[in-house]
Amino acid sequence: MKRKVMLAVAASVVALMPVMAQAANKLIVKNATGTTDMFVVTDGGLVGSGTNAPAAAFHAKGNTYVSTQIVAHWNGINAGVDSRYAGGGFIGLYNGDNNALPLANNRLGYFLFGAANGAGKLIGSGLNFAAEKTWTTTSIPSYISFLTAPENSVNMSERVRITSAGNVGIGSFAPTQRLEVAGGVKLNTTAVKPACDANVRGTIWFTRANTGAADTLEVCSKDATENYAWRALY
Repeated sequence: MKRKVMLAVAASVVALMPVMAQAANKLIVKNATGTTDMFVVTDGGLVGSGTNAPAAAFHAKGNTYVSTQIVAHWNGINAGVDSRYAGGGFIGLYNGDNNALPLANNRLGYFLFGAANGAGKLIGSGLNFAAEKTWTTTSIPSYISFLTAPENSVNMSERVRITSAGNVGIGSFAPTQRLEVAGGVKLNTTAVKPACDANVRGTIWFTRANTGAADTLEVCSKDATENYAWRALY
């Protein structure tokens, strides 16, 4: 009897050894051969797909586009559905202490893109979403920032901002017009200039001339007789 008990205990220890060796991972799904962890959930609640050491709430790792994509597929019935709320989606939420609403410039969410190296992560570009002013239950102004890292630097800087009013700033982060550029704007219109009509009205066109001739800068506009034409600005 004693020998049977000892054998049972030994068998239990052997059976538990894999679990004890990976105590941090409470749920493990292996590949078909049982040699590689394909999906894990740690005791801290982190989920890993393709990695047994997830570094975030959900960490997907792989060498194919399928193994690193996240797909949200809406497959409802179109009839009677408001199309604004159909389709796959993502919702990111931010609240301060005690569920307080965001203050001015509090980041609401972000997408960052880069590469991994031995020291960690190198982030070279991204999108930031932030509160433009302090939020209330009736006013939630926000803005979107586009960020990139320049050559010979590992730090990102804001390049473009879309304000709560829909104004776009390039190098300008408080644009007061639909488009505001901090710097020059180059017109490189190498395509064929379209005919000036009601659809093209308001378009500015720069034409590079051949050697010995002057360049031209024109705008498509209408005169008092309803005649549309390209009119020289220079």
